[in-house]
Amino acid sequence: MKTIVVGAGGGGISSAILARKRGHEVCLIEAHENLGGCASWFKRGSFIFDAGATTLSGLKSQQPLGKLFSLMGKKPSVYPQDPGIVFHLSSGKKISYYQDFEKWMFELEKAFPSLNHRPFWKKVYKINDEAWGLLSKLSNFPFQKPEDFLGVFKLIPHTHLLPYLFISTDLMLKRYGLEHPEYLELINGILLISAQAHADQLPFLIGALGLAYPQDTYVPVGGMKGLMDFFESSCTESGIEIIKKTKISNISKHKLSSTSGEEFYGDEIILNVDHWNLPNLFEGPDKVRINQKLDEKKEAWGAFTLYFGCRSQIAELYQQIHLNHPDVKNYFISFSHPEDISRAPAGFQAVTISTHTQARDWFEMDKETYQANKKRIQNLILKDCLERFQLEDIKFLTAGTPRSFERFTHRRYGFVGGLPFLFGMNPWKLEGHMTPWKHIHKIGDTTFPGQGLVGVVAGALSLDAELKKEL
Repeated sequence: MKTIVVGAGGGGISSAILARKRGHEVCLIEAHENLGGCASWFKRGSFIFDAGATTLSGLKSQQPLGKLFSLMGKKPSVYPQDPGIVFHLSSGKKISYYQDFEKWMFELEKAFPSLNHRPFWKKVYKINDEAWGLLSKLSNFPFQKPEDFLGVFKLIPHTHLLPYLFISTDLMLKRYGLEHPEYLELINGILLISAQAHADQLPFLIGALGLAYPQDTYVPVGGMKGLMDFFESSCTESGIEIIKKTKISNISKHKLSSTSGEEFYGDEIILNVDHWNLPNLFEGPDKVRINQKLDEKKEAWGAFTLYFGCRSQIAELYQQIHLNHPDVKNYFISFSHPEDISRAPAGFQAVTISTHTQARDWFEMDKETYQANKKRIQNLILKDCLERFQLEDIKFLTAGTPRSFERFTHRRYGFVGGLPFLFGMNPWKLEGHMTPWKHIHKIGDTTFPGQGLVGVVAGALSLDAELKKEL
């Protein structure tokens, strides 16, 4: 059997590794010169920048990356990061999200002494742990039909989780007396970077996963480049063929054609292609069939990003700053590890900053308006960041918009972060892995609702389990 995987983001890489574990001959095709997709990297002078302000989590044994590394029999070099994230609220309060439950509770109790946090957060962690256990047993998630959803009732130890798909996260906060506006600012800040939506938009089952994710956070040695180098060398060593700078333009049955005229043939085809670009790979009746399964109206967030090197030795590497400004509600900052001289010279750090933005808006601006908006947001974030952290000696300052991400990732409107699982959605109305063709499957952050690398790797594991069932 030969498997062709199109797109070497986290989901594509994972699917290639898992297909090889099934004994397939595997070819991984990537349009860019680097692996990683939205979690890739680039180099400027002596600095290496993560393309997005990306965190690494989900490394515990029952979690997706932990499972993948266990199957691989190896894992990348990482720095543990505790606190996982430091939050700076617009009121000036600083709250550090520690791994240790008591230390985390102390931070919350110090910031909000009148609220009873413990029952809510104990519930969050209990549901988080049980949800990963449930997902590991669901080879058919995302659900394709009501029967898939009803199959969960056979997993008796986990059936009590199902109601949390139909209760919003903000309702749970109200039940626990945590509807304080400033508390919601913190909660929504966590959820926006982990689940791409706010508490009133997310079912609590998804909200609990998002709220728990900073509890176990790491930094890859070498940043995203180090992680992708690890994956690339592991793929090559296992016999996976990697073809870069090759963009697939058409799929017809088992044949894939590239823009440069090359042809590839696969018994099984796995597409790590986003929701909006998927129909472009097909023609005629095939395009009609794939379009019938997709909702073109679905939208995702865009990102405004800022990159620079600076002379600093910040130890708390992941921080979220709340401004509540009309142009920038909050921004997320990622510093390279001060000991990681592979990413920045000694005494310096590489910095990636990201904030959510409405992606389509950037494509509707004329050139003058676009440049003015880009400059205004860049200056707003940069001024606040430099003053807040007292950063000096700035090097290689550059900014990116959704237009930049569209060029870099080829995703329509530069959409990033994937499609969230929103409150009120039928759980069997998610797109899922399957296509109208039995041998063609899809993965990625617009297929499996999740949290960055954790979500797309979970999606690859889910598809792998489903394909094993068909053997």
